[in-house]
Amino acid sequence: MKAIAIVLFTLLMGKGCSGNGAELALAKLTYTAQSRGVNKVITIQNQDISVESGRGKDATVTVSTISEGDWNDLVRQFDKIELEKMETYADPSQERFHDGAAIANLTVEYNGKVYRSKDFDHGNPPKELKALVDKIFSLISEK
Repeated sequence: MKAIAIVLFTLLMGKGCSGNGAELALAKLTYTAQSRGVNKVITIQNQDISVESGRGKDATVTVSTISEGDWNDLVRQFDKIELEKMETYADPSQERFHDGAAIANLTVEYNGKVYRSKDFDHGNPPKELKALVDKIFSLISEK
């Protein structure tokens, strides 16, 4: 009887820990894009999304709640990311080196750790992050 209980417990725990869906609810995602003319910070935490555009006194901040359907889509995209490997994802272009694109990156804070991607061109994330970044931008009115 103990063996059955242990096997059942192990299966339930394994199923509950698969994917990052539960982690996304406890994580904080921050997408930043910066250049001389661009300053955008998108923060997702607890099913809320905050968008800061501009600098100093000209900065605007909007906060809204992510719908259940969009949240579920975001969770699916987040599940595909291997947090420990984020910093190794290759940037597909280097337009930011000559002011051809703003410098962007994605940071995930979870469980006391910070996972950060390499810098990449705003609008052209690493292929492993593309679906997640595209979903993030679909949640805000301007791109």
